[in-house]
Amino acid sequence: MPECEFCGEEFESDRKLHLHWGEEHEDELNSHQEDTVKKAEREFEEEKNKERERKKDLAFKGLVSVLALAVAGLVIPQMLSIGGGGSSNETASFNLDDQPMLGDPNASVTVVEFGDYKCPYCAMFEQQVLPQLKTNYIDTGEVKFYFLNYAFLDNTGDSSTTAAVAGECVYNQNETAFWDFHRSVYENQGPENQDWATADKLTEVARESTDGLDYDELNQCIQSQETIDQVRSDKTQGIDSGVTGTPTVYVNGEKASSFGYDGLKSLIDQELSD
Repeated sequence: MPECEFCGEEFESDRKLHLHWGEEHEDELNSHQEDTVKKAEREFEEEKNKERERKKDLAFKGLVSVLALAVAGLVIPQMLSIGGGGSSNETASFNLDDQPMLGDPNASVTVVEFGDYKCPYCAMFEQQVLPQLKTNYIDTGEVKFYFLNYAFLDNTGDSSTTAAVAGECVYNQNETAFWDFHRSVYENQGPENQDWATADKLTEVARESTDGLDYDELNQCIQSQETIDQVRSDKTQGIDSGVTGTPTVYVNGEKASSFGYDGLKSLIDQELSD
């Protein structure tokens, strides 16, 4: 493993070492090292841009595929459904005290999402469905929206749990900053079959998407899993309520049969009209 000649820290690759030089030892570099850092930063930025485009393309292709299946009547509700409506006739109640919430606390309709930061369908919900809910219902004061962790995709590492822990760490420091971090984690979501959500990566995401946090404290909170009990409590609520996949969405305790906007809109409108 390459070692930093300035501080002795070891890194997994030369590029990570060179990025470290640019962040921590800029004033100590010679001209050759400065060129190396610039090259590493360019390559890193190019890869980030390519990954963003790849995710957008995958999300679009996934949406088209799921909608095609829905038309054919082959979509299994829950993990694979993006359209449709109605509820599964299951009811649930949740302890929502001190949970991340968007909207007016006095709103008559409560929407609860159980999500996993490693789940590509949760990223789809965050980027395509939640903005519509926010514009049409949350910002109007009719709906309050809660996010609870259901970290269960840790089959190739612990990214699901680590990202959930990080979200709770951010929330404990600043409730408003949580939503910026929450959105940015999905924007930076790595492949489902890779373990990408490390403490350092998530701290970097927080630095880029939030202001005013103690980022050293955040990194330590993630590494020591200070909020693991909160994460486990969320998942227990999900298990008790019949959650088996993500995203799972409830409207006033009714489990939606899909997480698409049209279906949720139908349930919300029904609740508002009662």
